[in-house]
Parts: sequence; structure tokens; C-alpha cells
Amino acid sequence: MDQIADRTEAHIISMARNDAAYALTMAERPEVSRAELCALIGKLAGAVKDVASVAELRGERLNAPVARALEEVLRAALSR
Repeated sequence: MDQIADRTEAHIISMARNDAAYALTMAERPEVSRAELCALIGKLAGAVKDVASVAELRGERLNAPVARALEEVLRAALSR
């Protein structure tokens, strides 16, 4: 069971990295429409939620005060 979870988590993280790279590439293209950028933001928000879930499930915690503050802001933004 642990191997399945590890593979699933690795896949989620890999997909989030791919989504981020794609979004950065698209953001640099002047012909990309606002609607396309909005769709990319939605996809990235989903990827961030997924990666945050992976971190929580693994029991990883951020200890630095700045990192905790950032985590709280991201959680608040994503819960809207």
C-alpha cells in the first residue's frame, strides 16, 4: 500500500511541476488570451491544492514563521 501511495504522490507532484512549467511558458506568449490565462490559473490552483494535500498526508510541516504565514494565506485564497 505504501508503494502505491508513494507512486501516486510522486505523480501528483510531477504533474504540478509540468503544469507550472507550461503556465510560465504560456504567460510569456503575447498571443495568449486572458481567458486562457484564467484557465491556467485555475489549473495551477488545483495543482497547489493537490501538492498541499500530499504534504499534509506525509506529515510534513513548515516550521519557519514566514512559511507558516504564506501557507495560511494560500489556504485562505484556495478556500474561496
